[in-house]
Amino acid sequence: MPLKNLLPGILTARTCLGTVLLAYLAWSTAGMADPAQGHALQSPNGRIRVAVQMPGAPPNDQIQWSATFAGKPLVSGCHLGLQSKDGGELLAGSRLKRATHRSQNKTIPVLFGKSDHAQDTFNEVRYELENINHQRLDVVFRCYNDCIALRYELPARSAGREVVLVDESTSFGIEGNPTAYAQYLENYNTSHEHNVTNVQASELPPAQLLDMPLTLSWPDGTCAAITEASLRHYAGMSLRRTAAAGQTVDLVCQLTPLPDGTKVVGRLPFRTPWRVILVADRPGALLESSTLYCLNEPSVIQDTSWIKPGKITFSWWNGDVYDGKRDLPILSVAMAKKYIDFCARTGIPTHSLTSDEKTVSPWYFQSPVGVAPGPDTDVTRTRADFDLPAIAEYAASKHVRLWTWVHQGALRGRVEQAFAAFEKMGWSGMMVDFFDHDDQGSVEHAESILQAAARHHILIHFHGIWKPTGWQRTYPNLMNHEGALNLEYLKWSDRCTPEHDLRMANTRLIAGPMDYHLGGFRAVTRAEFQPHNIAPNVLGTRCHQLGLYVCFDNPNPMVADYPAAYEGQPGFEFLTSVPTWWNETRVLVDQIGRVLVTARRKDNVWYVGGISAGRQNTIDVPLAFLKSGSYQVEIWKDAADSDANPNHLQTERTKLSRKDHLQIRLAEDGGFVARFTR
Repeated sequence: MPLKNLLPGILTARTCLGTVLLAYLAWSTAGMADPAQGHALQSPNGRIRVAVQMPGAPPNDQIQWSATFAGKPLVSGCHLGLQSKDGGELLAGSRLKRATHRSQNKTIPVLFGKSDHAQDTFNEVRYELENINHQRLDVVFRCYNDCIALRYELPARSAGREVVLVDESTSFGIEGNPTAYAQYLENYNTSHEHNVTNVQASELPPAQLLDMPLTLSWPDGTCAAITEASLRHYAGMSLRRTAAAGQTVDLVCQLTPLPDGTKVVGRLPFRTPWRVILVADRPGALLESSTLYCLNEPSVIQDTSWIKPGKITFSWWNGDVYDGKRDLPILSVAMAKKYIDFCARTGIPTHSLTSDEKTVSPWYFQSPVGVAPGPDTDVTRTRADFDLPAIAEYAASKHVRLWTWVHQGALRGRVEQAFAAFEKMGWSGMMVDFFDHDDQGSVEHAESILQAAARHHILIHFHGIWKPTGWQRTYPNLMNHEGALNLEYLKWSDRCTPEHDLRMANTRLIAGPMDYHLGGFRAVTRAEFQPHNIAPNVLGTRCHQLGLYVCFDNPNPMVADYPAAYEGQPGFEFLTSVPTWWNETRVLVDQIGRVLVTARRKDNVWYVGGISAGRQNTIDVPLAFLKSGSYQVEIWKDAADSDANPNHLQTERTKLSRKDHLQIRLAEDGGFVARFTR
């Protein structure tokens, strides 16, 4: 794509939905008798209230803030702080010069997400501060109906001047000792693939790095998630609990350091990512939220007509086989044709080719065996035994697109050259893997990949990477992040259990689309399970696996099992026909770690999916989200014997309306899917 099609600013007006209402109110606080008096901000619906306490005389010379939700304390004693290499604490001795308020009520389009639009409606206050060295620093607070967000901005007092940050000390004082659903990070070098531990917030280990989103749940049903949005030109953030005793549990920002120990190097003007608390009175509302998307910049891609998400094969997961056993080499023309024929006759739009089956060495040239790049790695050249032109010609004749994989390290220093070559080779998309670090350099490398991929009309999956922060708004060619312990782990362990699926839904999935290696069609019971690299099994019934396609956001999900595992099998007709992006999403039932039921609308058709963990039970699903009138309903649900034979399912057809309830019996680790049509 020509460079002129990458816009640095906002979408043109014709891409906006609805009308925009902007109200600006400003006043100067200079000369106020009491500069330490409190300032207030609330959400448009009034349920979230934020109080900001400006600095006074020592020892109360720090900015603090607190917030309530529906009248209940949520956080208190929260501190702000940004430390530079040369100037120390940039908020030291700060005095408020001006507070500028604005409100916005705007509907923005979403191209490939949980909804076709998002409501970008908030109240905002910008505090212009001057520190003891007469430097200006702005702190911006926003309140949405489901979110508190704040960021720091350093204006261009001296445009282009370098600023080096050595730390950020933003903190969150959690009230009420809620249950925390935490992922413990081993250190800053991490793929962000961990099981979830649920403990009381006061029991979080003080020295432990905590991944985000960190989900919190109070006994009255209130749920919150702490995360970040619009992570650009900055270090990724995790959390750590301080050892201080008190009524609140204090969680402090931890930035991933650069190799020299500093955290961020930038040039003025400069701003940080948003620090975010999503909050609602039920956990499912956090999954319905599009606020993280709103907190990002509009698309820089003017023409998005080439972006075509959809399901993809991914033979690496199944052991690079076609019918369960090793036969033809996976990168051979003959095997590629078999997979492409499978895609063509089943309606799967994209086939992936990644690496060989023996050494897992990639499709491109390199001398070292395995995935890690070496000194001679060259992604612009195919390996000698891989006839990509012949495969691409055959795929084009069958109207099937091609997808691939690349190690992020093989792109460093030659991103534009690589993607120019990828476009000529015929790749429509690729997984970029093994970031395993979210320092500023890695974050900027990932963004440069998205930019080059957009110029050359290539879709991107990011694996071995941090949680999403809403980049899919700015770069809609970004399909998903991994950043989750997922079904690939069943190739070598039993760690991806049905309980884990459900905990991932209420932690990692809150941040955005999640790649999970979906599509396993050969389930076994927990007692029977053994890890296998070739033809791995999955835990959870077949209907549980189908339910993941509805419950998990991902516009470009895998169909990862081998073709012979699918064809002729009950439920495959649902897998091939279920959409991958939506006009509307409602979470109907959400009990963290136990059961999740999600309804999604595509045009005039509703799809409902449910997943559960543990022993069998019957759930009652209200259908009030439907419009009036009768719907034809097709249901795929666990069979009577699915506890012992988890691949068994039964189908049912019935008529239902919004006045009805859907009664579903779930087998052990079960699930269901249903399609509602007029």
